[in-house]
Amino acid sequence: MELPRRSPEDRFLPDRTLSRTIERLAARTDAHDLRIVIANAFDFRTRMLPYYYADKRMAPCSARTLADVLWAAGFRHLRVVLQQWTPNFRPSRAVLDGRPVDMLLISSMQVHADAAYELIRDAHAAGEARPLILMGGPKAIYEPTDCLDVGPRPGVGADCAVTGEAFVLLDLLETILDARRGGESRRAAFHRARRSGDLNRVPGLVYLHPDADPGRPVAVNTGVQRLLRDLDELPIPDAGYRLLEPPHRGRELRPRPLAAEKVGRHSRISSLLVTQGCKFNCSFCPIPAVNQRTHRHKSPERLAAEIRHIHENFGIRHFFGTDDNFFNHRATVQRIMTELAAARTGDGRPLSRHIAFYTEATEFDVYRNRDLLPLCRRAGMKAIWFGIEDMTARLVNKGQSVDKTAELFAILRKVKIAPMTMMIHSDAQPLRSRGDMAGLLNQARYLFDIGAVTYQCTYLGPAVGTRDYEPAARSGAIYGRVGGRAIPQAFTDGNHVVASRHPRPWARQVNLVRAYAAFYNPLNILRILRDWKRDPLSLKRLLFQAVGHVGLVMTAPKLLWWAWRLWRGPIERIRGLGPARIPMIDPRPGDEIHWAVQYAPSPDLPGPAPPPCAAQDSSPPVGLPLLARAFLPESAAAVR
Repeated sequence: MELPRRSPEDRFLPDRTLSRTIERLAARTDAHDLRIVIANAFDFRTRMLPYYYADKRMAPCSARTLADVLWAAGFRHLRVVLQQWTPNFRPSRAVLDGRPVDMLLISSMQVHADAAYELIRDAHAAGEARPLILMGGPKAIYEPTDCLDVGPRPGVGADCAVTGEAFVLLDLLETILDARRGGESRRAAFHRARRSGDLNRVPGLVYLHPDADPGRPVAVNTGVQRLLRDLDELPIPDAGYRLLEPPHRGRELRPRPLAAEKVGRHSRISSLLVTQGCKFNCSFCPIPAVNQRTHRHKSPERLAAEIRHIHENFGIRHFFGTDDNFFNHRATVQRIMTELAAARTGDGRPLSRHIAFYTEATEFDVYRNRDLLPLCRRAGMKAIWFGIEDMTARLVNKGQSVDKTAELFAILRKVKIAPMTMMIHSDAQPLRSRGDMAGLLNQARYLFDIGAVTYQCTYLGPAVGTRDYEPAARSGAIYGRVGGRAIPQAFTDGNHVVASRHPRPWARQVNLVRAYAAFYNPLNILRILRDWKRDPLSLKRLLFQAVGHVGLVMTAPKLLWWAWRLWRGPIERIRGLGPARIPMIDPRPGDEIHWAVQYAPSPDLPGPAPPPCAAQDSSPPVGLPLLARAFLPESAAAVR
């Protein structure tokens, strides 16, 4: 089941809604004293090839964007904490500008959720003086109820999950401030707004119902967010860099953030929001649904201004577009690249000579627009990450093929744009094959032969929020426990085999190590040196081989240890769709709803299950009739 989406005419916020909300908050005098910490959760068990360098050298775009938006709204007591830089940070001991923290905003991917839960538990250690805890990011978007009750006792969890973008946070913050009475804390104001039903007017929230039994929690889902259509309404990236917590091993916050002139030393790569959306609809990918089947982008002028500002103020030269498919729309690519090619620095020099731009795209779209590649190179594009998955197109057909891959990579190498490959191994793929390119090792070696600079391979597993998840759960493909231990969320990273119908899953895990070793090995270094003068990307390939060797040495023992665990077993599988641990209800009719995962009807809230995609074209999630209205106060039930 994919995430629900709004009807086409109701998917976007009216233009300037975000700008006007920022202006209203900036004009308030009752809120700017708030102490706010934005924490990016990070689980170090996810540090695997090929991420050993980038994961600690790129300040995430999501946490920085929140800081940019809040700063523009007038909040000056802010700090951005990256757990990959400050792993021992404890919210319960945080003092910001002389006072304890009022709000803790946690951003987390699913693979980092266990680290996020530890931050939540530690914040609760402060007792009644704890901050208001809000959690966002992919984990909250797809599985919002998981962060509302993290244990070890009832009542320990985030106060609210934000399932939308930055505007949802501002809308929530404005609602809380409007509900505040006298000198009460913002957390008390949040609970006031929750009980009165005011929060139900903010689409994109999930929170525990105040009248539910703590031993049997029930969550309220306020529906699907409206998307920001004009990405230029977001503030230019600046405050998010100036408010970064310096790297250290301590538990408390440092008196001052990282100096601007030092930002580029620690965050050598800048992640940028350039475009969002993808035309493809792969059954294993949740991204198109979260974007509600839309495609958005920043204006070329705005993107060029952002890159110039970040480069000149923080000394960053490398820029990575967090695109789902940058070449999704030809006219957009052409306009953006033309603007970047013409852009100048403050002293009149061509900007493209001082920066490197990287992005993600599909082979089909880049091949279709291959005539634009010389323009892209003049604009500063140095590498493209390709989600090829499988060159034979047997796993998923996105217009790729063996011959097309070789032709496209030759064109890219000629214009000195590095092709970076991302592949998927699956139950159906053999390790080797004869007479074709179906085999995993065949493809890894061939990709090196035709000039791929990097290689990544993950194992296909069903992700929450995709059409593959429920069939996999019903068939028993998803592992619940291995060797008597629950599988950590960090192991859902694709590097670990945690879902498979193969009779020897441990061998499939070993296959991933063998595939990496087929691409990153000393023989390939010798081949690069042999062809040094004939290959315009020789230096890049040599550098990435060196990084890949280090990553493989660090990664292989971890993956082989997991293979041993799979071999030893026992493997306990998830059998079918059970009821939600915390059921969600729609505050308007009070019906139980599905959200990214289809569940069996809750035994405490009986009713027939709807079809998996019943919520697809509704503004609020559509559910099933239940006795859940008993949990709703009349004031909340009356809110439209």
